[in-house]
Amino acid sequence: MWDHEVDVLCVGDAVGAFASAVVAADEGVEVLVATPTADDRGWPADQVADEETLAYFAALTDGLPAAPRPAAEVPVRPVRPLTAAERRSRNVPPFYGGRLTKWTEQCLGSPYGLLHTRVTDWRTTTMRTIDNRPVQVKVIGRIALPTSGGSVPLAAWLHGQASMRDIDVQTDARLQRIVFEEGVVIGAVFDTADGPYAVRARHGITLAPRVAATVNDDVRGDDEAEVALVSEIGSRFARVELLAAAPPAPAPPAAAPSAACSASNRQLPRTLRESRRNRSENRRSREVNGHPPFGQ
Repeated sequence: MWDHEVDVLCVGDAVGAFASAVVAADEGVEVLVATPTADDRGWPADQVADEETLAYFAALTDGLPAAPRPAAEVPVRPVRPLTAAERRSRNVPPFYGGRLTKWTEQCLGSPYGLLHTRVTDWRTTTMRTIDNRPVQVKVIGRIALPTSGGSVPLAAWLHGQASMRDIDVQTDARLQRIVFEEGVVIGAVFDTADGPYAVRARHGITLAPRVAATVNDDVRGDDEAEVALVSEIGSRFARVELLAAAPPAPAPPAAAPSAACSASNRQLPRTLRESRRNRSENRRSREVNGHPPFGQ
């Protein structure tokens, strides 16, 4: 018995949850944001007692060290668009399992990380990092910065973006458990002041940590800043980051000059000419007519 049903359910604080909600709303789907109570800190699973939910999180973070969650500024990533040659190329980038593990660890230890229970099929853009590694980027928008050198809090800006899109928000909702059906995440139940609140998610759930008060989420600059969700290819984890311009791709090496074709007056060796001339009549007949001479 569901109290509410949406396409995407975003659970967490005003950075990761609202960022994923804005991306989902821009895709034209129905979204609900469930924010935790003021006393909750860290990832939503930190306050969960349900065994099935805890087992799900344990499977996603198996083998990762229990990294501390220090206060951190908004990460900035230099990226560049793909060149025309890179877009035309059919080469598949190599898969590095260790790289995904490192990325998961970075997202879990960041107040700007988030987790998708499903790898979404929303349109993303492949870009290259400063070390020429491909990443998936989904631009959320641009923050207009004060010309006087001031700053804009990222959480407040994302909250404003969600308000502009009329995204529904359920406040003071503590995650009680995730609901599974045949191993697939289909919704979640929250503890609220009015009792349990069950929400079905047709597409999936996004989970993000609550940003501590000590985290500096101010975005600074002289003009504007581009905010995006960034993820490694094939990962369920993403992170809210600011995009910066990376140096252009190096020019490909010049192609070696192709060898020119030229005529040759050389003749076949005499022995080879004689061998071809002296082929048996039977062989010639088989080659020309497809069958041996009559009577053979």
